[in-house]
Amino acid sequence: MSKNLFRNLTTIKVSILKSLIVILFFSNKPIYSQLYSLSVNLNGYPSTQMIRSYQTKTIFIVLDDLLDVVGVQYKFDINTLREEILIGDSKLYVVAFNPFLYLIKNNGMSLSYQMLQSTDYKYGKIFIPLKSFIEFLNRYTNMKVDFNEKSFLLLIKTEKSLTTLDVKSKTENPLEPLKSITEPEKSLKSNQTSNLSISESKKDYDLYDFLIEEKSNGYIFRIKSRKPIQSISKNLSGNYLYLRIPNSSINLEKFNATINNGLIESVSAIQNDKNSDLKIKLKEKIQSHEIVREKRTNDILLLLHVSSEIIKKIKDEKRSKSLSKNNLLDVIVIDAGHGGRDPGAIGYKGTKEKDVNLAIALKLGNLIQKNLKDVKVVYTRKNDEFIELYRRGQIANENKGKLFISIHCNSTDERPGTRRGSEVYILRPGRTEDAIRIAERENSVIKLEEGYQERYKHLTDENFILTAMVSTANVKHSEKFAEILSKKIEEGVAINHNGVKQAGFYVLVGASMPGVLIETGYINHPEDEALLRSEKGQQKFAETIFRAILDYKNYYDNLATKQ
Repeated sequence: MSKNLFRNLTTIKVSILKSLIVILFFSNKPIYSQLYSLSVNLNGYPSTQMIRSYQTKTIFIVLDDLLDVVGVQYKFDINTLREEILIGDSKLYVVAFNPFLYLIKNNGMSLSYQMLQSTDYKYGKIFIPLKSFIEFLNRYTNMKVDFNEKSFLLLIKTEKSLTTLDVKSKTENPLEPLKSITEPEKSLKSNQTSNLSISESKKDYDLYDFLIEEKSNGYIFRIKSRKPIQSISKNLSGNYLYLRIPNSSINLEKFNATINNGLIESVSAIQNDKNSDLKIKLKEKIQSHEIVREKRTNDILLLLHVSSEIIKKIKDEKRSKSLSKNNLLDVIVIDAGHGGRDPGAIGYKGTKEKDVNLAIALKLGNLIQKNLKDVKVVYTRKNDEFIELYRRGQIANENKGKLFISIHCNSTDERPGTRRGSEVYILRPGRTEDAIRIAERENSVIKLEEGYQERYKHLTDENFILTAMVSTANVKHSEKFAEILSKKIEEGVAINHNGVKQAGFYVLVGASMPGVLIETGYINHPEDEALLRSEKGQQKFAETIFRAILDYKNYYDNLATKQ
């Protein structure tokens, strides 16, 4: 009896000690106040899988965890933070930091559904608001989901084959809709590899994924496990940390990866009979390491304690790399609107918009190349050729542009026109009928593209998603450049200026960087046309845009060095 009592007391002490280790390690941000797991009852039976979640004013869950539970295939695009989910004959698109769900059925019917909260993105996973997503699933799929808040239990009933119910093309609960923008499909050359990392529900591996979480005094290397694991052995030798996880199978595709997150350089694994052997290559020295198991899940937590000096060094290195690679304004993309078989607007005296746009673009590029040696100029076209709208955005992205300037001329149906003046546009929902009309006219060029019906078929609804996808940083920088450019036009060009406006131009959607579209003037107004068709007027616009670039570059680069 005394031996059993002693053994029980020892077990309790070890449990308390491990709990203290976890509490100390998460002293600034306790893990249990951040992430916890929801239990699942699937079709009347307890599931061995759990769903990670966190709670603020509402509960958010890891979308992939729920999809794995019900056995649905999905793939995630790390570049756009967009997940494509296959539900029967339909595709459901979910985007990080976005309140819209976008459902497309094979028969062409589509639906935009707005949730009460935007999705979140943490630890490489999309977190989705649970209540809103349950309402969507119950309404538009044959899955029935309920959540017991008292027991933190998800009750899921699903058919053998998950499908969507019939829908009519519409938008549910829209905010202010953007009238006409779309995300051009990326055309991948045959010798290129898609950036989509496909994650299918894999139930045949005990150790199926890992996450790395950065904390104030170290890192957590979290190994996702489908079952409890006991007696894990570990050994630190030089810059390598070795783990042997007995009686387990491991997903080798997931656990052989280059990380380079500052502390961990790479992870590699082999299946050694019934053991999973893991090797973690460290870039810096660690103070200590400990393995604990999380109570509410089967996850294995490898706690890596690092000195404050190493933490500071890693942060400084990340900041330095970020400044040198990403933050300086070193690539400007100049887009001359229209071209080739698309003349654009036609002036009162026959001036073609495409010719004015190209002339100003080439003059602007020449000024940049002569005066800013550290800036690369990229043209979407340098001659009279037709370039599809989606391709213009691709050109900008492929060249890692930092600023996108699309040059156009405005027009109305009047001959001669009575409206005149220049305008600067940023990508946002159109606030006025005039802004929407101008965007629709510029966007109508897609009808000259071969196969445009297929490429832009989901344009009307998907604009909701794409509007929300525009990053806060890009919007902020676009607004700043538009403000500077607007002021320079007022000061430097003898033309009425109508200020900064917002509308949904397709060409701005495709470019994943700050950008503006400038309407230099109304080409159907005789006085505006005279200025725009003249060499002097074109040069004046090029010089004005260039002066705006100089001020913006000074602002942009100074901001980068202060971060």
